[in-house]
Amino acid sequence: MDIFKKLSSLPEISKAQLSKILSINPNRKFLIIEPGLIKPLERVCGVQWLKSNGIEKIFKIEPVAPVFEDNIIFYMIYPDFKVFNQVVNQIRAQVNIENPTNNKYHIVIVPRISQLFVDELEEYGLLDSVVKLHSFQWMPIHLDTGILSLELPLLYKSLYVNENYSLLPVLSKALWQLCFVTGKPRVFLTLGSHSHNVLKQYEGLCQDRGETDKADSDFGAVIIMDRNIDYTSALLTPGIYSGLLSEVYPVKSGVCGSSKMEKQVNEDELALDNKCNPIPKKHQVSIALNSNVDAIYADIKNRFFTEVTSVLSVLTKQLKSEKINSKEMALDEIKRYVQTQLQATKSRKQFISNHLLASETIINTLGHRYEKQKKVEIDILKNNNKSANFTYIEESLAMENNMYVSLRLFCLICITQKLSESEVQSFWRKFLFHFGFNYGYAFTNLMNAGFIEEFGQSLATINIPGKINLKLPNFKSSNFYSNAKNFRQIPPEPDKVNLKIPTCASYVYGGAYIPLIVQIASMVLNSIPLDDIKMKLETLGTVAVRNDNGYPLLCRTILVYVVGGMTYAEIAACNLLEALTGAKICVLSDIVLNGNDLMKDILSI
Repeated sequence: MDIFKKLSSLPEISKAQLSKILSINPNRKFLIIEPGLIKPLERVCGVQWLKSNGIEKIFKIEPVAPVFEDNIIFYMIYPDFKVFNQVVNQIRAQVNIENPTNNKYHIVIVPRISQLFVDELEEYGLLDSVVKLHSFQWMPIHLDTGILSLELPLLYKSLYVNENYSLLPVLSKALWQLCFVTGKPRVFLTLGSHSHNVLKQYEGLCQDRGETDKADSDFGAVIIMDRNIDYTSALLTPGIYSGLLSEVYPVKSGVCGSSKMEKQVNEDELALDNKCNPIPKKHQVSIALNSNVDAIYADIKNRFFTEVTSVLSVLTKQLKSEKINSKEMALDEIKRYVQTQLQATKSRKQFISNHLLASETIINTLGHRYEKQKKVEIDILKNNNKSANFTYIEESLAMENNMYVSLRLFCLICITQKLSESEVQSFWRKFLFHFGFNYGYAFTNLMNAGFIEEFGQSLATINIPGKINLKLPNFKSSNFYSNAKNFRQIPPEPDKVNLKIPTCASYVYGGAYIPLIVQIASMVLNSIPLDDIKMKLETLGTVAVRNDNGYPLLCRTILVYVVGGMTYAEIAACNLLEALTGAKICVLSDIVLNGNDLMKDILSI
């Protein structure tokens, strides 16, 4: 069976796991779900399946729960303690402690139960006797051809910002479960401490709980990389259509669309924000980022944006031509057209309309700063004009009413050109002045995530009895430019990169940068000796290699696994590498994100 067909069948395993939980009580029941779980759950099972498995009604979690009377209640939430506490308070408000109903209240935690939850229920005397906890980790969700996501938006913040490793076993379990479907690869390559721990936990699961008995694997190799090894790929502004869609619209579980609650701008009046900037008109769209559903998206998703508009223009002209031809048809031709082509034409018209509206929104939202920002990003990557770049970033604080724009560029310059302590403090004071001093805690988040260094720790103190304490400088520094040069990630002449018919993966950023994960995959597919790859990668972080007589690759299909989120630009770059090498590359991550998502996690409590 084709690998992509196997990946499309993964929800059937997830349904079996969820069905086992729901069947604990065979009676009709209510499901109360955290809003953020609705979209991914639709990709796993859908409303009709839930109803066929005993769910009578579905509610979103609200501050005040409706009265459920004698109905069985199943809550489904992410492992967020605030939401869990809200759920527990709702249950306590309705339960009769002296005479509780057995097997009535259930809380399903996606993907795993936290010990804090167990302690909380034990403290109230509710655990097992009144409330039963269940873990539900669905199989990776196949969002699009070769794109797998665990849909865990909490993982990056938990792992990199809060330094909480409780969700790390979820990643290793996902890989372990996936291997029962695809077979165990013979080659593993990890880069980064978290990736190395994922591999060790995966090996532990294989020893303790067994492993697949499939003789051959659909994957020749698995490459696992930490997100913080290559922050640059997430911080840069993408140039491809799918990446720009995620910049201007919320994308959840492979569905791109604007919220109905968003303020709409009247075309006849000019709306201004509190910094007197025009509020761009944002068209309401709903686009499934799935090539099997939307053929138009399949054609344009990885194209550079300037090419997208011309493709949509050609498709629009074709529709008009088809409409004119239909008016000249004979009666039999009209009948045949209605039976065979009309519905497809209507669908295509709707798809084209959606993409045209989305393209207009991208231009309205990003057009006023896109070119200047891209120039600044290229200068940062090439270590040019540091003073001018920093000035532009500070000016964006005053000019742009979007805190993510300036903070994202600030993080990019911090990990590349490096800022002095005074420059960092200067930017941060201005950031707090413009967007609120309540974000003061985020400075610590930036340090935890690795965007800025602890300047006070840069000097090591040596205590000599009876003598003056000596401070020796710590000479450890970033080697971004030497590493980027070593892996050939920055093309010397970005303007000469062909954006229309690309042959270089840097096209996803307008010729500015090649994602690291693509360069690693390229080395593996080109059969560079594993010892040489390991030696080269050791300058970036912890490297581990496992080779069970499978290298050079016996199967030229590889799995790329990014811990902490992957971007649409990186996915498009992997797709280009596929086309250039004739290999197949599947990508897996906890979520598909962009630079703004990272900044939101940095700025959230």
